Amino acid sequence: MSIIKDVGCGSRMIGKTEKTIDVASGAMIMAMGIFLLGAIHQFSYIEQLFDLLFVIVLITWIIILVRFIRSIFIVDFLKNLWNQSIQSFGLGTWIAATSVMTILIHQHFPNVIGIQYIVYLNCIAWLLYMLFSCLQLKKIIINRAVYDLHGVILLTTVSTQSIACLLMETIQKTNILIIVLGIVLYLFSIVLIVIRFKCKHFSLHEWRNTDCIIHGALSITGLAMTLSQTIEFQLLLIFWFVVFCLFIIVEIFEILRGISRVKLYGIRKAIFTYHISQWSRNFTFGMFYYFTFNLINYAEGRYELYFQTKFMYGLGWVVLVLLIVEIVLFLVPRKIATN
Repeated sequence: MSIIKDVGCGSRMIGKTEKTIDVASGAMIMAMGIFLLGAIHQFSYIEQLFDLLFVIVLITWIIILVRFIRSIFIVDFLKNLWNQSIQSFGLGTWIAATSVMTILIHQHFPNVIGIQYIVYLNCIAWLLYMLFSCLQLKKIIINRAVYDLHGVILLTTVSTQSIACLLMETIQKTNILIIVLGIVLYLFSIVLIVIRFKCKHFSLHEWRNTDCIIHGALSITGLAMTLSQTIEFQLLLIFWFVVFCLFIIVEIFEILRGISRVKLYGIRKAIFTYHISQWSRNFTFGMFYYFTFNLINYAEGRYELYFQTKFMYGLGWVVLVLLIVEIVLFLVPRKIATN
């Protein structure tokens, strides 16, 4: 199953040769990268292959990044990107993916020359994404399309907090204002998502794969707060439990939706069919693991986080299994399911 699509955000071809990439393809790198940052270290037999896996993910990132850059020079792709306001928020996956990959490079290959330039370029890309998102939000509100919004809008928060983490991990610069901006964006996005659910009478069928970012965006916010070393531990612990509760609630919705889809479509079509938005689930699980991992390290020597440690161990297995399943679905040609 290829992530390369016909021109546009899933639209038509230009001629016979011009192909573009799905606007949210960066989610794949987000999911695999966060696994390499966090959960892989729980499995010693897989961790031994870290260098090989890192090279594979790095090459994949470069290939699809080049494809994406080529796509933005195709007029029809840009037109579709502008016209499809909600899907266009998927651009945030590229900001977060680049942040994850840059952090990986910095942590494991700290002597790489020129990494600061990648940091600065990603910051510029984030600023442009923020401007673009504001323009798209204005269009959505004017066109009264708020009722169609879903979790993809939370990529504004994810990309923002990824920049905060990137700056702290690479150039040791903590900017609380960026973290606060991410929180503001989250609250604003959640209000819009709740409006959509209320309008649709909280129907389970209105749930989208990207709605799992509801807890994923909070997880990366918690990670940024932890890395900042400026937040009181008790507040971080309360924040972790908030994320944990949302994680449970959201995943209960996911399970109920899965059961409903199996009844309608059968197990293969309902669950085991590839869709690019499914990578967001892998990322959110992996991010919660990495947030928990950093919180435990932050508390080391001061507090005993027994529950978080046990939970993280179980979550690590879930992250691994889900990632393997998603990779298999990606590699095996299947008809793409609806979101």
